[in-house]
Amino acid sequence: MALPFALWRTLDLIDGTRDAAEVARLAGLSAPELRRRLHEAQGWISRAEDHGRPMTDRAAQQVTQCLTQVVGPVAELMVEEVLDDLGEAATLSALLSGLTAELTPGQTARFAGHLRSQGLA
Repeated sequence: MALPFALWRTLDLIDGTRDAAEVARLAGLSAPELRRRLHEAQGWISRAEDHGRPMTDRAAQQVTQCLTQVVGPVAELMVEEVLDDLGEAATLSALLSGLTAELTPGQTARFAGHLRSQGLA
């Protein structure tokens, strides 16, 4: 999983032997800033876990809404087609990969922005 450098740098200091105060000192952070970064890391982990879970109807609806803002009403057909191709192995990550393969780079960037606003990317 790709992380922002500042977050990765902080997490790299956590080794199971250092306490929070030592990690904060080594990272040059205050205790509240360390807590904020750890909370941010939990968000990244949650999103990564969500991407590997089987698709839910709610997630498919959210993706369809985001895609509709980019390609219009054909989004529903695109999502259904990719989900049909994936079958039982459908995950959010696989769905997003299948959809972005059909988009131009500009559409992909806009789609990613909408996904981020929904907490899906």
